[in-house]
Amino acid sequence: TTAPASRADGAKTDRPTGAKSTCHSQTDEWTHFFAEQPELQAYFQRVMDKHDIGRHVRWETEVTEAVWDDETATWTVTARDRTGATTTLSARAVISAVGQLNRPHVPAIAGQNRFAGPAFHSSEWDHSIDLRGKRVALIGAGASGFQIAPAIADDVAALTIFQRTAQWMFPNPNYHEPVGPGVRWALRYLPFYGRWYRFLLFWPGCDKGLEAARVDPDYPDQQRAVSEANDLARMMFTEWITSQVGDDLELLAKVVPDYPATGKRTLQDNGSWLKTLRRDNVELVRTSIAEIAPDAVVTADGERYDVDIVVYATGFHANRMLWPMTVVGRNGEILSERWGERPSAYLGITAPGCPNFFCMYGPGTNLASGGSLIFHSECQMRYITQCLEWLIADGHRSLEPREDKAAEWHARTQAEMRKMVWSQPSIKHSFYKNAHGEVHTLSPWRLVDYWNWTREPNRDDFVIT
Repeated sequence: TTAPASRADGAKTDRPTGAKSTCHSQTDEWTHFFAEQPELQAYFQRVMDKHDIGRHVRWETEVTEAVWDDETATWTVTARDRTGATTTLSARAVISAVGQLNRPHVPAIAGQNRFAGPAFHSSEWDHSIDLRGKRVALIGAGASGFQIAPAIADDVAALTIFQRTAQWMFPNPNYHEPVGPGVRWALRYLPFYGRWYRFLLFWPGCDKGLEAARVDPDYPDQQRAVSEANDLARMMFTEWITSQVGDDLELLAKVVPDYPATGKRTLQDNGSWLKTLRRDNVELVRTSIAEIAPDAVVTADGERYDVDIVVYATGFHANRMLWPMTVVGRNGEILSERWGERPSAYLGITAPGCPNFFCMYGPGTNLASGGSLIFHSECQMRYITQCLEWLIADGHRSLEPREDKAAEWHARTQAEMRKMVWSQPSIKHSFYKNAHGEVHTLSPWRLVDYWNWTREPNRDDFVIT
C-alpha cells in the first residue's frame, strides 16, 4: 500500500543525515545534520526519477485486502483510490511497507465533534489554515508536538500545549545546525571518512544505547532508574533540563519526568523545546482534558482554555499492525485475528500461514534505544530480495517460516524484552505497550546482531513448496 512521500506536518527525521547511506542513491549533499521535510522529499523525488520508479506507483491508493489462494499460489490484492474506486491485482508475492506509524490516532474526547474551528492530526496537516494570530491548542507533546511547538510559536497569538506525560530529552547541539563546508568536503574527498563518520554515529547512538535500557533487577529504586547506567542517564538528562529552566520551579515540576530514563521515546534537543515553553504566549498544561467545547478546551479541574484551532499531535495506532488492511492467509485465516494484541513475525519479516508475504518495519522491529530504521529497512529488504530470488530462480510456488522457528523467535524476543526498561511496570501511558502492558512492537536486539541474522535467509527456517 502506498503512503505520502513525506510527513505532512513537516517534522524532522530522527536519523542524522550528514553521513552517506549504504543504498545505491547515497548522497553527500545534505545541508543539515537532521534534514527537514522539503529536503527529504526532494531526495526521495531524485531517487524515484533516477531509477524510473514513478511509473510503477499508484498514488493516493491503499490496499484494503490481500487474500492468499493456495491452489494458484497467488495473492489477490484489492486496492482503493481516493475516489473510492477499487481494483484487484494478482501477485506471486506481497511486501508490506506500511510500517508501524502510518495510521493517525485521535483519542475520543467528549465534545470534539462540536468544535467550531479547524481541527486536524499533525500527520494530516491542513496547510490551507493560517496560524498567524490564532489561539492554538496542541494536544499531545511527544515526538511530534516536541517539534511542532517551536516551529509555530512565533506565529500564533497563543499556544496552549496539553501534555499527559513529560518526556526525557538529551542534548544534541547539531539538531538544527547546517552541515558545514568542511564536513561536506571531507565526506566527498577524504578516503573512508564517510564510513568512519557513519560508525561514530552508529556505535554510540545505536547499540551502545542498549546498556542504559537494560534492567538490573537488583537495582533498589526501579521507579527512579533500572540500573546504575540508567541512573547516570537520568542524572545527565535532568541536568540538561534544569539548566534551561532556571528558577521557574512550577515549570520544572512539569517537565522533569517521573519514570526511568529512556523508558519512553527519548527526544533529541538543542534547547528549542524548553525555550518555547518559557515564552509569554505559550502555556504547558499537564491536567487531563475533560471535553472540547465549540471554542475551547476544558480540563478536568474545570479550567477553560479558549482556542481557535486544535492540532492533535497524538501519535499513531502503533500496536494495530497492518491495520486496517485485511490479510487473509492459508485456510482463510485472518492475520490480524491470529495476532490479536500480540503481533509477531519471524525476524519481523515473515509470518506462518502467509506464504510469500513479507513485512518491512514489521512486528518487533521498531527501535527505541537509538538507531536507524533506514538501516533496519535495508537489512529487511536485502533478506526479502533473497527470498524472492529463491522463488524465482528455483521455480518454487511458495515460502513461509516454520511454525516452530517463528514461535521460538517470538519467545526469545519477548524474554529479552522483559529485561528492558520499556517493559517496566513503572512506565505508564506508553504507545509501545499493548493493553496487557506487553511490548511487541520494539526490537530489544543490537543492530549488528539483526544485521547478521538477516544477511542471508536460512532455507532450514522455511517451508518451501
